[in-house]
Amino acid sequence: MNKLLGAVGVSALLTVVGLWLLRERLAASAQRPAEAYAEQGAKQRLEPLWPVPGFALQDQSGRTVTAQSLRGRTWVLNFIFTQCRTVCPLLTAKMVQLQRRLEGADVAFVSLSVDPEHDTPEVLAAYAQRWAPREQRWTLLATTPELLPALARDFHVLAEKGKATDPDPIIHSSVFLLVDREGMVRGAFDSELPEDFAALERGVRTLAALPAAAPLPDLPPEEQYHALACANCHERPELAPSLFGRAGTQRELDNSLRVTFDEAYVLESLLAPDAKRVRGYPLRMPGYEGQLTAAQLDALTRWILSRPAVGEQAPDAEVATDPICQMKVRVTPDALSAVIGGKTHYFCADSCRRRFVAEPSAGTGQTAAH
Repeated sequence: MNKLLGAVGVSALLTVVGLWLLRERLAASAQRPAEAYAEQGAKQRLEPLWPVPGFALQDQSGRTVTAQSLRGRTWVLNFIFTQCRTVCPLLTAKMVQLQRRLEGADVAFVSLSVDPEHDTPEVLAAYAQRWAPREQRWTLLATTPELLPALARDFHVLAEKGKATDPDPIIHSSVFLLVDREGMVRGAFDSELPEDFAALERGVRTLAALPAAAPLPDLPPEEQYHALACANCHERPELAPSLFGRAGTQRELDNSLRVTFDEAYVLESLLAPDAKRVRGYPLRMPGYEGQLTAAQLDALTRWILSRPAVGEQAPDAEVATDPICQMKVRVTPDALSAVIGGKTHYFCADSCRRRFVAEPSAGTGQTAAH
């Protein structure tokens, strides 16, 4: 009996010590940004990192979503804002890509806006409709200026107003967080790295007890193009260069070199989109190496090259410099602009435009130039 009591006592002591160590680990993790875990590879082990903070926020339908209401499901979280023209379209494209990779799975996908002044539930609803109109598992959350700092702190991410020299009006973390059914963050994944995207999918499948990944469905190229959400950027000239009617033409890159729009260039862009970036487009796009088979890549490449221009093919738009953040932007009919002192200035986002209109001296006064 004494031995049994001793064993029980030791077991209880070990449990207390284990819980204490876990609390200490979670307390220590509160001092480190989410990116630190992505860099250190903790994502591979899926160890508990920190608990999700409590929140009650409106989604794109006006419904209140809480940390408690998400319990019972594995979920993926990222941070975006709808006016962003640099990293956020990439983050959203990857979120949509992950949704497609996990089609039919009982998994939640959550995007939290870091722009409370602009991203109302109505704005987020339009954004969701544009990117993934049939996806019912995607929740986009609006917040408030009062709540955002605490949420960012407790999720261990950055979300703050950008400086005049920053590429975006809002600077925020581009990690994806993986949360388990109990509301514990189990991984942070660097959105810039293809291997992290693959690790994120594996992590979701592990926590949600899903089977191993299979290749994407073998759709006809036109359906593949829309399923990958390519049209959301490439058919908006202020965001990305057009793809149709370009076969055999020359494109100017951001290093001032020129490249022929041919099969080799299109295929390389699908596999390694940052290798050759068209001048004036800061937008990032995901690569599809490992996501599409060689046959699917070949079919999509040939289809893009075969497509005629939509309407009259216009030459590439001029490139202007945002006078606030110095970002290169394309001068298109949809470009954000303001006329000050008889000169037209172009902007990457409405926040830069509003700042310049209120205080022209904050900018450099540069106008559009070829």
